Amino acid sequence: MNLIEKFKKDLNLLRSAAKKEIYLDVKNPKLYKKLRRYYENEGLTKFTGDIYEDYEIIMDNLAEDLVEVNQWK
Repeated sequence: MNLIEKFKKDLNLLRSAAKKEIYLDVKNPKLYKKLRRYYENEGLTKFTGDIYEDYEIIMDNLAEDLVEVNQWK
């Protein structure tokens, strides 16, 4: 299941987070945990263990994924 299928109802919030308009871990921590788990399970993302660096890694990956599927608006 790709990112868009999995998080279809939360795309606006994810776009805002990827554009750094909001902090997803503060605005919606439950969604952030789901997103982190999604990237962990995908296995393509290497996390550092530092919560701030890991957040940036997730947001960078999210932005890239949204651009790839033309969901960046």
